[in-house]
Amino acid sequence: MKYAKLAPVVLGIVLGMSTAACSIPGTTTPPTTTPTAVTPRPDGTTNLLDGITAQNVTTAPVDDTFTTAIANYSLDLFRQVATGQDNYLTSPLSAELALAMTANGAGGETLAQMVRTIAPGLTLDQINAILPAYVNNLPSTDAAKFHLANSIWYNSGTGVNIQRDFLQTNANTYQAGTYASPFDDTGRQAINAWVKDNTDGMIPSMLDKLEPTSAVVLLNALAFDAQWAEQYGDSSIHDGKFTDATGKQTTAKFMSSKEYGYLDDGLATGFTKSYENGPYEFVALLPNAGVSMADYLASLTADRWIKTLQSGTGPVYANLPQFSFDYSASLKDPLKAMGMTDAFDASAADFAAMGTSNKQPLYVDDVIQKTYIEVTPVGTRAGAGTAVVMGPGAAPGVPPTVTLDRPFIFGIVDSATQLPLFLGVLNQI
Repeated sequence: MKYAKLAPVVLGIVLGMSTAACSIPGTTTPPTTTPTAVTPRPDGTTNLLDGITAQNVTTAPVDDTFTTAIANYSLDLFRQVATGQDNYLTSPLSAELALAMTANGAGGETLAQMVRTIAPGLTLDQINAILPAYVNNLPSTDAAKFHLANSIWYNSGTGVNIQRDFLQTNANTYQAGTYASPFDDTGRQAINAWVKDNTDGMIPSMLDKLEPTSAVVLLNALAFDAQWAEQYGDSSIHDGKFTDATGKQTTAKFMSSKEYGYLDDGLATGFTKSYENGPYEFVALLPNAGVSMADYLASLTADRWIKTLQSGTGPVYANLPQFSFDYSASLKDPLKAMGMTDAFDASAADFAAMGTSNKQPLYVDDVIQKTYIEVTPVGTRAGAGTAVVMGPGAAPGVPPTVTLDRPFIFGIVDSATQLPLFLGVLNQI
């Protein structure tokens, strides 16, 4: 039986200029390694790291401080996004990686706010040491594939000056390739092709448009593809009713199974379900009757999330609906609400360590994320694309039953740390 397709996540950060400008690109610091002569690629782009080898960096092991910091950021970001009665899906890890690359070009209070937002309690040096170690240790198998890639694109049609130290740091730490490209439809197609290649074709179009005044695009592509450890047979699938956030009932196909990861944190019950070979799990949490989704999300701290998932033992009869949906939203306001304000302020942002455009400073104009998920009897397919646009200027006895027949939270987590690769709310089918 063919298993679920690649679940891609893409995060793109588009950096722009503080005032519209057009000039010949250049660099302000010499390369750490002398590059060989670069030549345009068939798509009209140029690989600026041709001949430059990423250098080894010192990494540090994942510890409780890092896990707590990333969990707090992940839950806070999701809490800021999931505020209504729609379906929601974010990829905290993809956003973390792209924003960490961007933070390597920030300074002063802009840097301080970014670090407090994406990894509260850590420093940028700690992020750069631990985050690569964490993602490099995320396992990938034939049945549970995990893949990510990072790249930086700059506008060859404007006077964008990219600091070579910034490029070298991201090449060393996040294996980010760097490309020069005209920011026209040709450049947009080249960026979309890179995303498509790194998500197994699951996200064919990352950017719907690319403004000629934008300066830099930082991209993360994350792909997840896994089949259940125990797949659902035809006899395990039945019709049932799902009551959405508005009270409307919809007929859905439910998949029934007996799992061994019952969850109960006092405000919600749920379960975990393993993907094959065990490195990743699907998590579902159903708020108790009388507990609103907003109140439950407000109660979710890093400590509560991790302890709840770690306590997942004991049998449970689980009824999981088949579902699929896509989601798109700006993350600008959520990130500002989390404290990352200066990066979006043209008069306050400090990205001098990244570069300039026609001698004008850079700032973040917007952060946009696109996501998709499909849960089937065979496995899970999920994907996300995010663009950050910077403009110029249980008890013994009978097992409990959890039927996800009304709005619930779900996630795909790394089993070792319980850190979420994806977090979502299903409010309607």
